[in-house]
Amino acid sequence: MTSTKTRIKNSIKNAISISTVCIATIASSSIFVPSTFAQYGLGLPKSAGLGGATRGDLPLLTILVPDDGGKTLSSRPTFYWYIAPPDVTPTDSTTVPQIDNGKSPFQVTFILRDSNGRESKPIFMAEGKGEQSGLYKFTLPENAPELVKGKVQRWQIRWQGNGGTAQVDVNAAIRYDDDPVLVKEIATAKNDLEKAKIYAKKAYWYDAIDAYTSWLSKNPKDEVANAERSNLLKVGLQNHRAFAKVNTEEFDPAKFAKFLSKFDESKGAISIALQHKPLR
Repeated sequence: MTSTKTRIKNSIKNAISISTVCIATIASSSIFVPSTFAQYGLGLPKSAGLGGATRGDLPLLTILVPDDGGKTLSSRPTFYWYIAPPDVTPTDSTTVPQIDNGKSPFQVTFILRDSNGRESKPIFMAEGKGEQSGLYKFTLPENAPELVKGKVQRWQIRWQGNGGTAQVDVNAAIRYDDDPVLVKEIATAKNDLEKAKIYAKKAYWYDAIDAYTSWLSKNPKDEVANAERSNLLKVGLQNHRAFAKVNTEEFDPAKFAKFLSKFDESKGAISIALQHKPLR
């Protein structure tokens, strides 16, 4: 009898252990990992306007878009860029001068162009001021033209610092692709995190970054969501020329890893107030 009871207890323990392992496996696999084969870019020739001055060994200004652009489900999307912190050691002659207090006033200009080619013309411009590093965002306002459905357009960020003596310009491509089926799917999502996963699976780059960041701004301790956003950047910005070695086009994994480490500190984004500037 004792032997039978012992076998029963051991069987129960084993069942609990197996269940625990299964639960742990499910939990560990709950992090959404974007497919490395996903076409987050637009398949366009890579842009030449992706880099500029550096802060130490990081790009001073990084637009969060794949080399060959990305698509959006919105005619008035939110654009994101990252300004590197000034508390890094300069390493080359292109480095922008630093200010010891960690804050340096600068001007930001946002420019939207009517197409993606060299002949593209600006159709909207807005500018404002900032003074701190970190992740920035700007949503295309109502007084700006909407993106044209199915057309590749270009947007640009111009950073001017040190009293206007230093300037960095970066730009990226964007295409507004309407998808009624996806619109319905997004409408049923319970929150921004669910939306982010859907956007990422469908390769809607701009919207996935926006949804993840919106979620993290309200849930900064959600390390799973933060890891998912980081994984998305690892896939979409892989081999991005903004992280090339100095004076070469060779991708520098160490520079990219340092960027991700700094970027992960930015849970939410700074919503910068840019005022419309009439085109000349």
